[in-house]
Amino acid sequence: MNSVRMENAMNLAETCWEKAMARNPDFVERYLELAEELLSSKLKVTGDEFREYCAKNGLNRPPNLHPNVWVSGVRALQTIGWISRLGKVEPVKMHNHMPSVTLWRSEIFGSKQRGAE
Repeated sequence: MNSVRMENAMNLAETCWEKAMARNPDFVERYLELAEELLSSKLKVTGDEFREYCAKNGLNRPPNLHPNVWVSGVRALQTIGWISRLGKVEPVKMHNHMPSVTLWRSEIFGSKQRGAE
């Protein structure tokens, strides 16, 4: 991950995730790394894909963090400009108790292929 992007993401994530950062900064850093990886490879991502992608890559919510850390993570991604809202869709990934999730547009899609920061 680009060090400037990580630094900016961590600064904004700290604002969005004050408790998560205080309790488990390694989780937040790994979440951001995986989110960047996912968003660099897909133009559109549903809100429930972030959590599933993390789980598939060995990142699960630590017991010392609230379950809503997943929602906070997506909000942080929006705050740092990595995603923009496209609308609502039916959940397609892991069990979700919500009838709809947000469909996000990656604002960093293809950045790895283009060599962009």
